[in-house]
Amino acid sequence: MFAMYGHTCMYCGHPGATDAGHLIAVALDPDQPLDPHAMRPAHGVRGCPTCGRKCNQEAGTKSVDSLFRPALDW
Repeated sequence: MFAMYGHTCMYCGHPGATDAGHLIAVALDPDQPLDPHAMRPAHGVRGCPTCGRKCNQEAGTKSVDSLFRPALDW
């Protein structure tokens, strides 16, 4: 997944993402297969080195379309 999409977080847009975030939350579809095309880089429990957010955890079950990146260039 990282080879395809790099290490920029799909939620905050900052570099340094080390976790994989599902495009459809596992809580909403626990039987989904592990498909790298259905995942994107996200900051996890270690947090974003730029803004400090734990993006994947903060997103919860919200759809990726309902979340947005910050308007400011960091």
